[in-house]
Amino acid sequence: MVSCREIINLHSLAKLKIVAGKDGLYHQVRWVHFIDLPDVLPWVQGGELLIITGIALNGDMRALTTLVQGLIHKNIAGIIINVGPYIKEIPEEVIQIADAANFPVFELPWEVKIVEVTQEICSYIVLKQTEKHLIYHFFEQLLLQPVDDAENLVERAGVYGYDLSKPQQVVIFSPANLENYVQQEKIKDEFAIVALKTKLEQFIRDILVMQGKKLLVTLWLDKVVLLLPTETKTARMQTNFMFVTEMIEKLNEKFPKFGIVASLGGTAKTLRDVRRSYMQGNKALWLAESTATVKSVYEYEQLGIYKLLFEIPNEQLKEYYEEVIEPLNEYDRKYKMDLVPSLFVYFEENGNVVRTAKRLYLHRNTLDYRLKKIEEITGKKLNNPYDRLTLQLGVIVGKQMKFGFLMQE
Repeated sequence: MVSCREIINLHSLAKLKIVAGKDGLYHQVRWVHFIDLPDVLPWVQGGELLIITGIALNGDMRALTTLVQGLIHKNIAGIIINVGPYIKEIPEEVIQIADAANFPVFELPWEVKIVEVTQEICSYIVLKQTEKHLIYHFFEQLLLQPVDDAENLVERAGVYGYDLSKPQQVVIFSPANLENYVQQEKIKDEFAIVALKTKLEQFIRDILVMQGKKLLVTLWLDKVVLLLPTETKTARMQTNFMFVTEMIEKLNEKFPKFGIVASLGGTAKTLRDVRRSYMQGNKALWLAESTATVKSVYEYEQLGIYKLLFEIPNEQLKEYYEEVIEPLNEYDRKYKMDLVPSLFVYFEENGNVVRTAKRLYLHRNTLDYRLKKIEEITGKKLNNPYDRLTLQLGVIVGKQMKFGFLMQE
């Protein structure tokens, strides 16, 4: 499927004008129908872009209002009204209803041939579906298996206007709060959940279209993956990071309850390195998802201590955690205390006991007792820089273990 925003840029629709529902241009168009029957609703299923001349309305503009209300109820992508002898102008009431529902209503001059419009839209939908499948296949080859013939992939992508000859950087967009949103909204239909993810992917595509960027993007394992060309390290840090940050702002403005975060992997100098960039992006994404309220975009090459920890073998990290933090876990299990969670929050609040106590809903004295008990059990002093770093590294490794992110490429 494609969006209404993409369709209005087609050559045959140069004279098309949107008069209502501009905020619904992201709607997915499954197909286009030209129907002029007295009762259109039984003939549509949802997702269509409907074209009418109004000949069947017999000049009854109230019937047009009723029709638009019915189309909104059936989740139609939008409507193109061929303005002419049968509908001279679109009633204000229709415009108000469409704006309130974010339902795109377009006005098409009578002299434009509808047959040319429908033909171009249908051809474009088929072309984009083919292209979308090809892009997904590209990502399968780049992310799941070694790339044997990079030149062939570059050549095939070039046929569709994608330049993969330059170094690339993998960007991953993740709706971190989508699961909570689905639960809160009591959405149980799997197709509805997939539709939410597809809507996110399409909005990202629309942003790229509006900015004139031709980039490989696909929905991959519940996340949207994008290949972003990059040049020097400085350009990547300044240009790509800023670009992704701006996209995140737009995405969270559009989907405020999704809690969308993003990550950037390292530079893939050739297509053979894309999988490595993707793995690095996943590691940075873990940090973005776990600190979404603080920072929503992370770049792997700017992770500092986390980048170092990500490269340490799993067994060594587990051993370190068991040595530093496990004694606290044993005390918690034995005496039903919360020393480890308290320590986690304490470091998240940068050692600020007031904010830590507030987050834990504890009296200050209770928190002081827990911190002293932590020092007693571990033999580490929180006011000693080395001891503090030792405990904090244990906490960071513990977070990685908690989120199941101890992994190697």
